[in-house]
Amino acid sequence: MIRNSIAMALVCASGTAIAGPSALGLYFPFDSNNTTGWTQSMARNDDGSSSNIALPFTFCFYERDENSVFINNNGNLTFGASFSGFTPSGFPVARPMIAPFWADVDTRNTTGADTNLVWHKFVDLDGDSNMDTLVVTWDAVGVFPSNNSEFNTFQVAISGIRNAFGGPNGLGGLNAMFSYGDMNWTVGTASGGAAATVGINEGQGLLRFDQIGRFDHDGTDYNGPTTPSGVQYLNGRDYFFDACAGIVPAPGAMALLGLGGLVAGRRRR
Repeated sequence: MIRNSIAMALVCASGTAIAGPSALGLYFPFDSNNTTGWTQSMARNDDGSSSNIALPFTFCFYERDENSVFINNNGNLTFGASFSGFTPSGFPVARPMIAPFWADVDTRNTTGADTNLVWHKFVDLDGDSNMDTLVVTWDAVGVFPSNNSEFNTFQVAISGIRNAFGGPNGLGGLNAMFSYGDMNWTVGTASGGAAATVGINEGQGLLRFDQIGRFDHDGTDYNGPTTPSGVQYLNGRDYFFDACAGIVPAPGAMALLGLGGLVAGRRRR
């Protein structure tokens, strides 16, 4: 697959529940048949989290320096404390969070899945022999309750390099990214129909945030950052953003941002 650097994301491919090829197509490819170099982030669970993971770099998040992170099974990273919340809500929320897909992930069932697990690794993007970027992959994960009839594959990366994924833009470089494989489910049965949330949230004091969207049904429609959209809209998309300044490109023709400015996004075709 070819990835092109653009200022806005415009194209979406339809998806099927093909786990292996989907994960191989992520920005940082994941091969469920060869997980060498990756660490299983946590045991199979519902609503669990990793331990507090020390970062071998400083990550700038809304002008704060973060040196450790929790990986939460339910599709997000948090700072300062783990998070078991399985019912997503729209941002802002009173919790620092980076959410490639906050929803009710359940990794307990192995039927038909490639791994149905969360994995992470550190990488050296600039070739100086220092690990400067954390990559986390949700590989073909199921939905509560232990439902593996459909899978979601997605990824987040955060970096200590301010322009790890491009830049500089007017406010700095791009130091974080989301990448999506095949996305097929949206809502767990215990979540009362609440749409999955994608975006970043400052979570302390000012409650600043940028929300890419919310997703609660099948389809490729995109209806803005707050009106629920079709989950297959995310298929094959990559989003690169400036988490230090708190700027995320919204998918769509105008790529309008809650805090102003444009940053580079990417898409696959």
